[in-house]
Amino acid sequence: MEKVEVLLINPFLTVQADDPSGISPPLSLAYLAAYLRKRKVKVAILDISAKGVNQIKKIGNKVRIGLNDKQIVKKIKKYNPRVVGITCTSTLHASEALKTASLVKKANPKILVAMGGIHPTVEPEKVLKNSQVDLTVRGEGEITFWQIIKKFKNAKVPQNILGTSYKQGKNIINNPLRPFIKNLNSLPFPTRDLLPMDIYFKESLKHKNYTIGKRVMSVITSRGCPGNCSYCSIKTIWGRVWRARSAENVVDEIASLIKNYKCDEIHFMDDSISVNKKRLLEICNEIIKRRLKIKWTTPNGIAIWLLDKRLLVKMKKAGCYRLTFGLESGNKDVLNNYIGKYYNYNKAKEMISFASEIGLWTAATFIIGFPYETKKQIEETINFAISTDLNMAVFYIANPFPGTKMYEDFLKENLLPRNKVIIRGCKTKHFSHQELTNIQAKAFNQFMKSRFKRPLLYLNKVKSLGDLLYIFKLGKNLMEIFINQNLSNKIKKSGIAALWK
Repeated sequence: MEKVEVLLINPFLTVQADDPSGISPPLSLAYLAAYLRKRKVKVAILDISAKGVNQIKKIGNKVRIGLNDKQIVKKIKKYNPRVVGITCTSTLHASEALKTASLVKKANPKILVAMGGIHPTVEPEKVLKNSQVDLTVRGEGEITFWQIIKKFKNAKVPQNILGTSYKQGKNIINNPLRPFIKNLNSLPFPTRDLLPMDIYFKESLKHKNYTIGKRVMSVITSRGCPGNCSYCSIKTIWGRVWRARSAENVVDEIASLIKNYKCDEIHFMDDSISVNKKRLLEICNEIIKRRLKIKWTTPNGIAIWLLDKRLLVKMKKAGCYRLTFGLESGNKDVLNNYIGKYYNYNKAKEMISFASEIGLWTAATFIIGFPYETKKQIEETINFAISTDLNMAVFYIANPFPGTKMYEDFLKENLLPRNKVIIRGCKTKHFSHQELTNIQAKAFNQFMKSRFKRPLLYLNKVKSLGDLLYIFKLGKNLMEIFINQNLSNKIKKSGIAALWK
């Protein structure tokens, strides 16, 4: 193991025991490493969860996935970095990130520990209360982290750097945020060569997945979203400014992934890839022009109101096989006046139907359990999902994250338990958490039963042996979920589900 100046760490993963592993490449660290390497900094990435993916320790109703504490300390000592950057993508994973910081200091107290991501951006004061974290990176990280490395001398924490927060005695100093990088084409491609890519490929095939390809890789073509949804914490990092890479730059990266990793499927992980229809069309044309053999999809969601039939046809031709739409609610009042999204339900149905007609698989995400949402409003969401030609629907329970309007509403109504991280939603003005969990299961069951009555929505996608194999895989996964949920409901003695009869 080679000694480095900077070590970037993805912490171990703690999940519910019934969750899949969730191991995926930390692209944020790979982008950071690429930026540093371009500036001749000797950098490495340690993905603790991936490197210890087979080390699973049960902790109550959760499991910890990743290297153990002793192994982590040993690796840090071998790398012997001057600076360590730890990612903390969500408040849900704050404890893992802070524990990792303590292990870094245990390995060498002189290492400068910086933490970045959504949680340190939104709540730097809480992070810096931990004595093991020297400073936080708020917002976009590449330039800020580079400045930290340049200015870190004589064991003194750098202070006057845009986009950072640090401790000064008992006070927390928040420097102004750094302006966003305007030209994303100037950023080098993520350093996937510093990541254990074979582990990610292998793990993705172990668990229930909905992909056609066997070597799936994620790509981010833009940053930010102009939307202002009440539940979304993404704007705390990127603001509401949308910036995009050029079509040529995006397809250059895809071509390199095919060449270097034999990638056969791309997941575009943008928060809003379709803001500029012209650019999305150019990406499709570039893929077609280069004759790249690639399948792709949009698992983070795509704005259905920004699509049209011409674009959908081009996307299909360029290798798109499945689209996920962030529809969120079937009740107009909740959609417009609480969430802050605006689209026409009939137009959405039309786009879903057309996508299905041309052979695209369609899925949508819906959210239930907003703080003021009623039974009737949730029923309208479920009924709307059923009334469409969607192949799949996922019903999430609203989870209040710091930095969002929804979080403030839950606080205002005294609905958040004190000093507890919310993992799967919480009670609302009208429902207990257990009631919402039962409603969520009932919604999925109702949707799947409605799809069993419409087999042509699935069979009309079969045009080849590959399509047939995919529909078998998809059907098997969905049937397992359906059967398990129904068995679970039969075992439960609670009568809460009767609320929906």
